[in-house]
Amino acid sequence: MPATELAALIHRRAALRRELAAIGDLRPGNLFSRFRKCGKANCRCARPDDPGHGPLWFLQRQIGKTTKQRSIPAPALEETRRQIAECRRLRDLTRELIEVSDAICQLRLRSDTS
Repeated sequence: MPATELAALIHRRAALRRELAAIGDLRPGNLFSRFRKCGKANCRCARPDDPGHGPLWFLQRQIGKTTKQRSIPAPALEETRRQIAECRRLRDLTRELIEVSDAICQLRLRSDTS
C-alpha cells in the first residue's frame, strides 16, 4: 500500500511541476474601482445623485508594512485580472507541491525505518 501511495504522490508532484512551468505573468494584489467627482460645477458629476466619473481601476498590494496602489487603465483590466489569477494559482500550486513533497519524504522515512 505505501508503494502505491508513494507512486501516486510522485506522479502528482510531477504534474504540479509541469503546471508550475506553465505559469504565465504574475501580478500580486487586488483590483478595486472608484468613482470620483471632478469638482467642475457644470459637470454631470456635480449632481447629488451622480456617482461621479469612473469606474477608475486600481491595483492594491501590500509591500512590507505599506499598502501601494497603482492605477490600471481600462484596456489593461482583463489582462491584469489574469495576472492576479496566475499569482494566486502559483501560491496554490506551491502550497500543494510543498504538501505533496512533505508526504513523499514522510513515506520514504517510514519505509526506511521499517
